[in-house]
Amino acid sequence: MLPALHAARGYAHVVVAPHLDDAVLSCGGQIALLTQSGVRVLAVTLCAGRPPHAAELSPFAQYLHREWALGADPIGRRREEDAQALALLNCDGLHLDQLDAPYRVADYGVGDGWRGTVAADDPLIAAADAILTQLWAQQPEARFYVPLGVGNHVDHQVMCAAGLKLAHRGAAVVWYEDAPYAAKEPAAVSERLQQLAVPLVPHVVDIGTVLERKLRAIAVYQSQLHELFGTVLMEQMMIEYAAAVAGMEGGYGERVWRLPMVEGHAQT
Repeated sequence: MLPALHAARGYAHVVVAPHLDDAVLSCGGQIALLTQSGVRVLAVTLCAGRPPHAAELSPFAQYLHREWALGADPIGRRREEDAQALALLNCDGLHLDQLDAPYRVADYGVGDGWRGTVAADDPLIAAADAILTQLWAQQPEARFYVPLGVGNHVDHQVMCAAGLKLAHRGAAVVWYEDAPYAAKEPAAVSERLQQLAVPLVPHVVDIGTVLERKLRAIAVYQSQLHELFGTVLMEQMMIEYAAAVAGMEGGYGERVWRLPMVEGHAQT
């Protein structure tokens, strides 16, 4: 685990995640393929900050803390889970201190506000742009993986938009399908693409040889499995999703999306 943002240098692939599980859930197979071939990969989680001790928790944040059952320091425990999961994939990690949606904006912590419209004054917007800009400056040849925003979580939407800005400035950016949202609601991928109205093209990566490693890494997030998968076995949902992504060709896959102007970048 890297100590700070300025230490994130010399990586060929940087997976940018809103939360402490998104990189492994959505890109775990690609990470495993890259690291086993000797490529350095960094997973950067933006919203890994602890809310102030005196802060009044929103209703949704209170629900999450009950669901996670992680005691007095739930974010610290979630960081530990993420570090263990990344270690299984031989992936370096960096946890930043932005706050998760229900801690950050009052409207996000009520009802389904976290899956609504991004607030115009959301501080994560400027923070995400600045963080991605610094990461790109520190490794200008890297490929950056950012969420597509499937499921409309506001944090994922902000990161998707930040990735678009970075790509238009010349960085190599791809968008990953947000799991498990994409697995639960297959039509949500095409709906999200329509919302973006950006001409992205798909690329499927065969992860059959490393699928078991990805599943073992996901299983480390014990505090999150019920919230993410409900009564469905995680392994069942993720295997079925990977098979659906692979499609008629058979096997198991993860899918990323690219702007046409970067379609020619080789997929390592």
